[in-house]
Amino acid sequence: MLAQIDLESCHGSGGPGEAEPSFVAIDDARFNDGSLDIAVGFVDGGFGVWRLDTRKKRLMRRYRHENSTNGELVAMAYSHPYLLTATGSVLISLYTFEVPGLEEGRGRGRHEHRGTKFTTKERSADRPAHDSTILAAPYLLTSLNSHTTRPPLALSIRKMAATTIASIAYTFLTRQGWSIGVQDLHIQPSPTDAKLAPEITTTRIAYTTPVDAGGVSRPSNPPATPRRRVGHRPTNLGTSSEPLSQITHESGPKTLSYTHPYLLATLPDNTLVLYMCTSSPSSLSISSGIRLWGHTSGISDAEITARGKAVSVSSRGEEMRVWELEGRFNGMSGRSVEIRPGQSPARGTPSPDDGRSAYDWDAKRNWVGFDDEMVIVLKEKAGGAGESLMVYDFT
Repeated sequence: MLAQIDLESCHGSGGPGEAEPSFVAIDDARFNDGSLDIAVGFVDGGFGVWRLDTRKKRLMRRYRHENSTNGELVAMAYSHPYLLTATGSVLISLYTFEVPGLEEGRGRGRHEHRGTKFTTKERSADRPAHDSTILAAPYLLTSLNSHTTRPPLALSIRKMAATTIASIAYTFLTRQGWSIGVQDLHIQPSPTDAKLAPEITTTRIAYTTPVDAGGVSRPSNPPATPRRRVGHRPTNLGTSSEPLSQITHESGPKTLSYTHPYLLATLPDNTLVLYMCTSSPSSLSISSGIRLWGHTSGISDAEITARGKAVSVSSRGEEMRVWELEGRFNGMSGRSVEIRPGQSPARGTPSPDDGRSAYDWDAKRNWVGFDDEMVIVLKEKAGGAGESLMVYDFT
């Protein structure tokens, strides 16, 4: 154990257990300085930011939002000062924690005026002047919603030399089948007054060619450009067509992973599809997809890095695959290597003779994460009896 903190003690008026976490996003920009910022979303619509001091081995609360009637948060991206959130009903909200020259009370007023149902629970007694870790209430830059998009969603924030780009990857249904869309919001400091909040200067939308339930790609009409917010009404997230009742949700992607320029989708037929996103100040486009074969059972999750390395895991058994996808758009198919757990030197546990027989087939693998040295899989026991993290170390 490195550090721990009680999330329930800083919840609003609800009792213990009501603020169940639903999503975690990490900002590691200051990791080399010994800090790791952690944004946590909750099933009641609230969210908070904590900081891990890796040198003092201590977790500190920086900010906490109370619950919201907008619903459970299912996706987040955090790159200070920007926080991007998404609810299960596909309501996207973009916040900033830094509004130069804006007093805290005035900032909350503008925040509430723009239609949010959040209220801050920070109190003056909780905010000593010398404590630089405490954050003021965030400012809502914009929100977007859609009646035609649906989960899965993938959010990301990347910082360029002169601008910050908040990206939303989402799925939607059309008359031709399912498609994946990407919407970029370009954020820049106010060009007229440094004391004003940042501005969203450009919105770009791109989409993939629709794929029907049989896997056949068909041409599509371009999605509509979203409207900017007027008064309290949220803008529309770009989509291309109204959904049809006969097109089922089961025909589309199960999960999305977007780390620019790579967009990776897992499909219900045990395959993945890789797309390449090309972004410039004036355009955004998505390439045709490359189908990735190799899994022999249903894929529960996949993650990809900006260097084109990906890991995918099947829901049942211990089937995991590592993909080297950089440069795969030069006429080459994606290839993978299956990970087979070997002997553990620490415990002396031998691997199964056939690589399969000793696996716990009743347990589900729900999430995978990785770096250059290890893969981590979240495993849920049969019947929801508990969860555990399985760590596979390549070193």
